[in-house]
Amino acid sequence: MKGSESSRICFPIQVNRLPRESLLTATLYAVPIPPPGSSSETNKQRRNPEALGWVTTPLFNFRQVLTCGRKLLGLWPATQDPSSARSSVPNFNQPDSVILQIDFPSSAFEVKFTSPPAADFSPKYNFHSLIEEDQWKLKEVMQKESLYWLTDADRKQLWEKRYYCHSEVSSLPLLLASAPSWEWACLPDIYVLLKQWTHMNHQDALGLLHAAFPDQEVRRTAVRWIDSISDAELLDYLPQLVQALKYECYLDSPLVRFLMKRAICDLRITHYFFWLLKDGLKDSQFSIRYQYLLAALLCCCGKGLREEFDRQCWLVNTLAKLAQQVREAAPSSRQAILRDGLEDVKQFFNVNGSCRLPLSPSLLVKGIVPKDCSYFNSNAVPLKLSFQNVDPLGENIRVIFKCGDDLRQDMLTLQMIRIMNKIWVQEGLDMRMVIFRCFSTGRGRGMVEMIPNAETLRKIQVEHGVTGSFKDRPLADWLQKHNPKEDEYEKAVENFIYSCAGCCVATYVLGICDRHNDNIMLKTTGHMFHIDFGRFLGHAQMFGNIKRDRAPFVFTSDMAYVINGGDKPSSRFHDFVDLCCQAYNLIRKHTHLFLNLLGLMLSCGIPELSDLEDLKYVYDALRPQDSEADATTYFTRLIESSLGSVATKLNFFIHNLAQMKFTASDSQPTLSFAPRVHTIKTSSRIVDVFLWRHEKVFNPSKGYIYIVKVKRENPSEITYIQRTFEEFQELHNKLRLIVPSSLLPSFPSRFVIGRSRGEAVAEKRKEELNGYIWNLLHAAPEVAESDLLYTFLHPLPRDEVAAGTNPAPKPAANLNVERLLDQTGYIQKCAPTLAALFTVIDNCGQLHATWSQPVGKMGGEVKLSISYKNNKLFIMVMHIRGLQPLQDGSDPDPYVKIYLLPDPQKTTKRKTKVARKTCNPTYNEMLIYDGIPKGDLHQRELRLSVLSEEGFWENILLGEVIIRLRDLDLTREKMGWFELGSRSHGTM
Repeated sequence: MKGSESSRICFPIQVNRLPRESLLTATLYAVPIPPPGSSSETNKQRRNPEALGWVTTPLFNFRQVLTCGRKLLGLWPATQDPSSARSSVPNFNQPDSVILQIDFPSSAFEVKFTSPPAADFSPKYNFHSLIEEDQWKLKEVMQKESLYWLTDADRKQLWEKRYYCHSEVSSLPLLLASAPSWEWACLPDIYVLLKQWTHMNHQDALGLLHAAFPDQEVRRTAVRWIDSISDAELLDYLPQLVQALKYECYLDSPLVRFLMKRAICDLRITHYFFWLLKDGLKDSQFSIRYQYLLAALLCCCGKGLREEFDRQCWLVNTLAKLAQQVREAAPSSRQAILRDGLEDVKQFFNVNGSCRLPLSPSLLVKGIVPKDCSYFNSNAVPLKLSFQNVDPLGENIRVIFKCGDDLRQDMLTLQMIRIMNKIWVQEGLDMRMVIFRCFSTGRGRGMVEMIPNAETLRKIQVEHGVTGSFKDRPLADWLQKHNPKEDEYEKAVENFIYSCAGCCVATYVLGICDRHNDNIMLKTTGHMFHIDFGRFLGHAQMFGNIKRDRAPFVFTSDMAYVINGGDKPSSRFHDFVDLCCQAYNLIRKHTHLFLNLLGLMLSCGIPELSDLEDLKYVYDALRPQDSEADATTYFTRLIESSLGSVATKLNFFIHNLAQMKFTASDSQPTLSFAPRVHTIKTSSRIVDVFLWRHEKVFNPSKGYIYIVKVKRENPSEITYIQRTFEEFQELHNKLRLIVPSSLLPSFPSRFVIGRSRGEAVAEKRKEELNGYIWNLLHAAPEVAESDLLYTFLHPLPRDEVAAGTNPAPKPAANLNVERLLDQTGYIQKCAPTLAALFTVIDNCGQLHATWSQPVGKMGGEVKLSISYKNNKLFIMVMHIRGLQPLQDGSDPDPYVKIYLLPDPQKTTKRKTKVARKTCNPTYNEMLIYDGIPKGDLHQRELRLSVLSEEGFWENILLGEVIIRLRDLDLTREKMGWFELGSRSHGTM
């Protein structure tokens, strides 16, 4: 309602109908006065009211007595959204705030709110007693998982059918949000529903703490259900519970008492509760409430903890001051300022002895290690700090301290990823995720845990040049360098497959953007993880109208190369896709949890989580309305889209160029295949190098390696190393970065006419490389004694494994066979284009032609999921493995075709999409037969054919299998591999 200055406003509602949690919201508007002589149209435009400020105040105080008499209320600026939280205290903190005087009616007696008792009776009906159409409609509404997207029709239907919903325990928040009124007379029906409702689990009960449920009885019931939560799980949800304190009408509430009780009983909860309340002090609207709670916590926790918190605050302020100085200094003076500032940190430890880090109460440190401290050359210039561990057997504790970046978003993102990981582990799926700590210690500053033995993808890729992001081998080569033994490398690849799948799912669900190769990291053990979450929930960085993040998530060909073990899809890629889809579906089962947690954070002040559109991004990403099969198909298409995106690699390349300006001028280039740097001081002087011979290799790719004999000053010290032509070329390129080209000999040309991997070329290159390496050894000292050259000529782990072996040359007969096959290759390549012509090589090497059906080599297996429900037969074609190449040696373009026999009219044909150039395709496509009575299944057979698409010519059959449905128990889903042959009857 509107009123002018000193006007009386009367609301058309009786006091005895008001809910206890009723709020009065007052907004002050100003109407501009038009200048004299202006036109009426201009005056009308200028007289639009403009909000100056707002304030809310409860109509009933904490003693449940109706407010009366004069109240002075400080207004909050109109720029601060009043919808971010349900209520706030008046603004008396800002000296220039507008004060609004409101005179409430006075009374000779107190008007007190009395809670009504629950109704005596509330029926409970079986959900399945509803007609099928109503059941379907109710389930469709409940699949929305959140009260935010309920329509008026949804609310009406839920409330009318509320007595049928007791079996759907998690639907209570949806039902309460659908209540037509919370007036006093309606409360008994709501309270009896609460009283009779089955005990909700902790995750679902969080949904009753939203701002939409201010009723004290509802919130008391929610806290009672949450009360049995373990301390470890409570820590997972503590940030949201601290935010939920804003939605309490009164300071003394069940939620406040619950948090205080648990904080007093557990040191970890005390620690994190303290820092979350400290961060809450920066929220101007609720700072007074958080001050009271912080004071109560410090009063109850004891003198020892109060002194510990004082030390932590002192340390944080010291580091913040230092970080700010380094950030504002000129680049040339930053190192000196850092060294001077670290003296203050050392003085802190001299005075206090030891201190716990805000990151975790388990991190107890006793000093700083200045020589290991530095800073990052990024815009925020965060500090890289190393603290001495109090535990003499423990390693130094390395952290990043940021000043100028709001880490609350990073903190929230990592919390969501940590909860996802716990869900996977609880379901028996260990995704090998790297979980690290991040904590905001105030607005614009905080700490991040550093992960040891990890490198950014950018640094790994640029070891292969600035265009390394376009190459497929950098990640695999880097992992091979750090895991030279076969079993170590296989374990690293396994870790990579799992962690990469987890990262794909987590970053997609949370809409993490601004993904470049400097905020994705890889451990030497193969674990991949993401850092720096400055943009999430789909808020991508824009170049004009173009999103910088074009792919659903980061999954590039160099990652697929590691998974496949090469540039062709393998059965391990099937495992990766299955992991992604399984992990995605497990998170989808907990859609309500993530919507509850993020919904409780809407008022926290994070710019990219401020309204329902941000929350809807996660809802749309999780697709709760989809079946598991549909979600599997959907995520498989996302994987294909991400892998096929050129924009991601281009984004990486642009970032490589942009970061070149930050590269320190004194940084020395290193060889991508060498795990460590070796110098003339750490190894004997080299006196002679000779390329002894070349050998043909087939792993990891087909080509030639050169056996190099290295002789050092010690006569008995002779070693043999293996190097490829590409590695010689990398040495030359890296040498050009540190010495003038005039000091280097010319390098043999990479380009040759004819087959670049032929025997003659390898022999020619051996002679040229011998001359090149001899000239390097006899060049100027900055070349001949360089770290690059000594690292290149130092034995690698692979050289030690291969030491002493002398592979016998291939028999000449084998070479003749290869040559013969090369001669027949053209005819074989032409055979499919003739649709029926194929060639046969007899014992004499003569070529014979004959006409036949275009049948390729049979073999392989197909993975299917078969189920039957509601007169529908569902066939999920998942993967195929082990298909044979075509006669010309190329990979087929396979697709799957299915008939449901008998089918004389051929009306049951179903097909998948075509996969290109692979013997191990992935489909995850659902093929459906509708209207199949259950009694007919035992007389039906599935005929599945795998064919290679051949364009204008007849497609080539690669394998078939016939599946008798009577052999399968279709009362439950059947999943397994079926062998492909020539129309054989398949078994699971």
